[in-house]
Amino acid sequence: MFKRSICPLFLFLILSLVAAGTVTAKGSGDGVWREINDTSSALRSAERTVVPDHYRTFNLNQTLMKTILESAPAEFRDQYGMSNTIVSLPMPDGTFERFRIEQSLVVEPGLVEKFPELAATYRGQGIDDPTATVRLDFMPSGFHSMILSTRGTFMVDPYAKNDSANYISYLKSDVQKTSDFSCDTDRENAVSGMTKASKADFKPFVPQAVFAPSVTSGTQLRTYRLALAATNEYAMTVGGNTIAGTLAAQATVMTRVNGIYERDLAIRMVVVANNNLIVYAGDQMCGGVACTGANDPYTNSSGTTMLTENQNNVNTVIGTANYDIGHVFSTGGGGVAGVGVPCGTSKARGVTGLGNPVGDPFAIDYVAHEMGHQWGGNHTFNGGSGSCGSGGQRSPTSAYEPGSGVTIMAYAGICGAQDLAGNSIDSFHVRSLEEIVAYSQTGTGNTCAATTATGNTPPVVTATGGTTFNIPRLTPFTLAATATDANGDTVTYDWQEYDLGPVTTAVPNTDSDGSARPIFRPYSPSSNGARTYPSNQFILNNANTPPNTTGGFLTGELLPAIARTMNFQVIARDNRANGGGINTATVSVVVAGTGPFAVTGPATGTTWFLNSNPVVTWNTGGSESAPINATNVRILLSTDGGVTFPTTLLASTPNDGSEAVVSPNLNSSTARIRIEPIGGIFFDVSDSFTISSQTASNGDLGGRITTAAGRGVGRVYVSITGGTLPGPILALTNSFGYFNFPGLSLNQTYTITPRPRKGTTFTPTNIVRSHTAAATDVNFTAN
Repeated sequence: MFKRSICPLFLFLILSLVAAGTVTAKGSGDGVWREINDTSSALRSAERTVVPDHYRTFNLNQTLMKTILESAPAEFRDQYGMSNTIVSLPMPDGTFERFRIEQSLVVEPGLVEKFPELAATYRGQGIDDPTATVRLDFMPSGFHSMILSTRGTFMVDPYAKNDSANYISYLKSDVQKTSDFSCDTDRENAVSGMTKASKADFKPFVPQAVFAPSVTSGTQLRTYRLALAATNEYAMTVGGNTIAGTLAAQATVMTRVNGIYERDLAIRMVVVANNNLIVYAGDQMCGGVACTGANDPYTNSSGTTMLTENQNNVNTVIGTANYDIGHVFSTGGGGVAGVGVPCGTSKARGVTGLGNPVGDPFAIDYVAHEMGHQWGGNHTFNGGSGSCGSGGQRSPTSAYEPGSGVTIMAYAGICGAQDLAGNSIDSFHVRSLEEIVAYSQTGTGNTCAATTATGNTPPVVTATGGTTFNIPRLTPFTLAATATDANGDTVTYDWQEYDLGPVTTAVPNTDSDGSARPIFRPYSPSSNGARTYPSNQFILNNANTPPNTTGGFLTGELLPAIARTMNFQVIARDNRANGGGINTATVSVVVAGTGPFAVTGPATGTTWFLNSNPVVTWNTGGSESAPINATNVRILLSTDGGVTFPTTLLASTPNDGSEAVVSPNLNSSTARIRIEPIGGIFFDVSDSFTISSQTASNGDLGGRITTAAGRGVGRVYVSITGGTLPGPILALTNSFGYFNFPGLSLNQTYTITPRPRKGTTFTPTNIVRSHTAAATDVNFTAN
């Protein structure tokens, strides 16, 4: 209904070029994109709307892109993934990636009949990266795309206002908030609804519920009719003060918002057929005259006032029975919304107002956030600084993220020193998924949904090694999961802490004050089913203690410092563009009051030589005893600085704090040792040291003193004489009975003698040993 016919042969040639995926240094192989230098005065003087820290500029062959997109089949017409329409998109690194595209309307057909350009909205699945999904549109104002992937969120937007020929490709994380993106933090504004880009949200209309810690979704796509109003000020800012231009801008926003909601929640919001009646642009009539900011039905500067105005206006103009969820876009008044309102009597109580209401930060940080409230989601941040501490916005039953939080329902970028990032990541916390899935699938939100079978089966995810683990305090650990997908989709993993606790304003965020609270931040989904706490960079560079801030933001990865039980959930996503499937698995980590477990040797400056028997030492941190009971450990070797540990030095040895190993025939100046319990999740990594394949001129000589039952005997002095030593040298056994004499000259003969103490003798009384690189330990039995 909304297609134009094109020459089949011409289209075949175009699609063949796209499918080939060839790329030049400056342009895409299909001829759609050409990289350009934006230093020209014409570009530099243009009115910019989005200026990322880093980006690349491209020129678009508009005719060719439109021709390709017009060939896209309508969604659900064919078997999923069978579209032959392939679009290449520019990436910020100068490469191009391909996507298989289908037409996906975000407005009802009746609105397309009035404004045919609104049909140009699409969704796609990655070919080069199967975990990637794309949402794109090509409106009269230009082309826009949003790619969600495990590598980040990539955007393509017009270079400048009114420029439909030139585009920037950038990472969403490279967009920094300007003053328009900041939040008023004084309590007066917080209570009244706040101004500019604030997120002081309206109190919930429904009671908060506590759901079981598991969630699954994806077999049904739930579609809802969205009445999306616009103030005159919004229409003037983004739509040229025309109804058509404003509807196009709204379609771009909802294309991006639906990209998140369909992937994570299988929810779609479609703008109603007579939505043009509530877009108060200059070509709309208000009281018999052209609409202006003075005579439209909205108080653009007051979000809380617009809540009631929008509910009344949408009910009157659209009709209560003709929509399922309502919202209004403005340029002031902040973000204000009811919690849990679609399909109910307060379903239009939602406002998003921003001075510069364009780009992904507006769509995701604000619109997706406020609509998330309408769908039953509460705030997930646990910080108390900046806007996190104003207006009673923290939700004690949903505050699962440290500091500002960083997922969609958190407050990234507006909580001062507790900010984890400048903008949200484009995904929901598992708590938000629980709340929204419950509301839309079993709550009031299910009473007005139009459901479509997606043909998708959610992935099945299982935690690796069990569901409960014990670890020492202040010790790194790794959680892992595996997933299967009946449809063969590529699964991504998203590990998140699932703990509540007292609010804090402290920087860094920690539980060292004795209060168990969320301490680990979420990250974007990954193709790797394992997540290490803290991130490997902090283990290798910071001795397991992350800095307070990273890149100017709160790090959010401090290890637990107290005895507590921590809970984690992993979200498995199949990333289907037509209604994603999700599933979760839960793990508990019981932190003991002992610890840390720590590798103490080899230390920096140590060199291992070929066929020597260096001694690896570690503090057990009480891990050999209950409740951890890690009786044996594995000793692994890395030669690439701790990135991988492919070499097993000992597959299993008692967890007693010391063990001699055989130095391998390798060379490395960045070697590290990793010790981990058999069947456990915690570990530690040594400092960097050197391995040489040359023969050593000196080496350690040590051993152990035990009882007849094999129990180590501590605090026994052992002397060594002989070789080139000027006289006796003493060593003291540790609590496990081990002693060591480091750096002795090789190929010398030494006499080792435990010094008798009252009531104890040793067998033998001494040992004479020729010290070579391959010499074994010197052991005694206490009688």
